[in-house]
Amino acid sequence: ELKDKIAAAQKASHEAAAGAWAGLVGTVLGYPLDVVKSRMQTAHAGARVANATNPATSASVRPRGVPGGASAGFVASFTKLAREEGLRGAYRGLGPPVCMMMLMNAVNFTAFNRAKEALGVDGPVGIGARAHEDGHRASSASVVDWRVVAAATAVGPPCALIGTPFELVKLQMQMEARHAGHRRKLESSAFRFATTLHSTYGWRVFYLGGATNVARECLFNAVFFSTFEHTRFGFADLCEERGIRREVAIATAGGLAGAAAWLLSLPLDCVKSGVQGQDLRNGGWDARRGGSRAARIGFAESARAVFQTRGVFGFFSGAAPSVGRSFIVSGSRFVAFAGGMELLQGEGSA
Repeated sequence: ELKDKIAAAQKASHEAAAGAWAGLVGTVLGYPLDVVKSRMQTAHAGARVANATNPATSASVRPRGVPGGASAGFVASFTKLAREEGLRGAYRGLGPPVCMMMLMNAVNFTAFNRAKEALGVDGPVGIGARAHEDGHRASSASVVDWRVVAAATAVGPPCALIGTPFELVKLQMQMEARHAGHRRKLESSAFRFATTLHSTYGWRVFYLGGATNVARECLFNAVFFSTFEHTRFGFADLCEERGIRREVAIATAGGLAGAAAWLLSLPLDCVKSGVQGQDLRNGGWDARRGGSRAARIGFAESARAVFQTRGVFGFFSGAAPSVGRSFIVSGSRFVAFAGGMELLQGEGSA
């Protein structure tokens, strides 16, 4: 029994290390598209909430460098970012998301696998589960194994606990860069920027939009891990039949999982970006510090502003970069995780 516990602890440590590596690889590859996505969202959610709540400031609160109205598309936003800020602008604020995703992936891959084991999932599920020969009996005869969905959903709260402060810092750095323009030098260090936020607004600012992010993470991870688990064995069989490397199956299932998860969770992500990307200087976000409730941008205010300015489609602002980025990033993330596990535990362990 002690030997089993040691083996389980070693496996969990390997999953954490492989998850951290997957987080690093995926974040560096996809960050420029994430910047474009955030700017498209905050252009319609965060800034225009201020317009709706205070029309007198509408001319001054629109962020620089983001096209307004229907023209605020992916190509226009990406082109403007590349032309005005270059590679440095595309990777501004990279520090927080790299740290976040390394930590978050170390946690979520480990937590998901432990939750699966606790719920009795120990074999293939979904498409191709019956035909896949990997030494395990299929865990479920149904198309969808709800134990996998439950295990994936349970990953959401710890991910939100880790990710919310990092997301806040990333978005505020990007908003500050646009507001500052060329008038003054922007803080280059994410840690220094976070320290400034803390000294100015207190620790509570880091969990602004936290409840929305919990809901978003639960939905995202439920779709993300469930889609991967329910399709990877089917893709593996197809690749094996055609003599294609298994990494292609992992990348395809991972890419599909990421694209589906982002598309379905994008409305919540858009609202969250509006809340976290608001101008903190008006104090409305924190009534305890004397902020005006009229200036507060919460879930309802952010959602209302998005709907009023762009309708239902406004909740899918940034869909093109999000889905495209997610297919690439998630595919590479699962491949990196599998490669890390193979390196740490030997071939076939992932």
